[in-house]
Amino acid sequence: MIPEYSHICGYTQDELETIFSDRLKIFDLYEVQRWYNGYNWLGESVYNPFDILLLFANNDFDNYWFETGTPSFLIELIKQQKYYVPDLENIKVGEEILKSFDVDNIYLETLLFQTGYLTIEYMKKYGSKKIYKLKYPNIEVKTSLIDHILNSLVADVISKEKYSNQLYELFEAQRIEKLEELFKSFFSSIPHTWY
Repeated sequence: MIPEYSHICGYTQDELETIFSDRLKIFDLYEVQRWYNGYNWLGESVYNPFDILLLFANNDFDNYWFETGTPSFLIELIKQQKYYVPDLENIKVGEEILKSFDVDNIYLETLLFQTGYLTIEYMKKYGSKKIYKLKYPNIEVKTSLIDHILNSLVADVISKEKYSNQLYELFEAQRIEKLEELFKSFFSSIPHTWY
């Protein structure tokens, strides 16, 4: 079954391919990497071992990240601070932010990094100052967090799912001309006071 030497910190690419070579045969390795690799602390990126074990147990790509708990505290903090969510794709911070442990004055970026929703893409030195560029570690974490944020903001989750599904169907069918109609329909469903 599953090897008894599961890593606590994660599997590197080489470890994954060596330890689980028999199980990886049924998966597209590129997709496994896109979905679950990417946690980085200025070394080699690693896979979340919990996700990998669930992938092999279920033989399906899924958002296993939130099976360990939902980020309701983070979502509330994002809403309270009116944080512009697209900025999560372009965060650059100094060490004082990443290493901050002041519970009474904690930064959202610190929490997102310390809880694994963001990871280090690279570090750059400016004299004695270090600047860290953060990013989502992988598709699983990004889609899970964004879905939770969106669901917390949308009153009618069923309608959100309907429009989202229609969007995927239009792209898959390459019916780009129908996108304008879909967007107009979606925006007309939003109360004018929300603009």
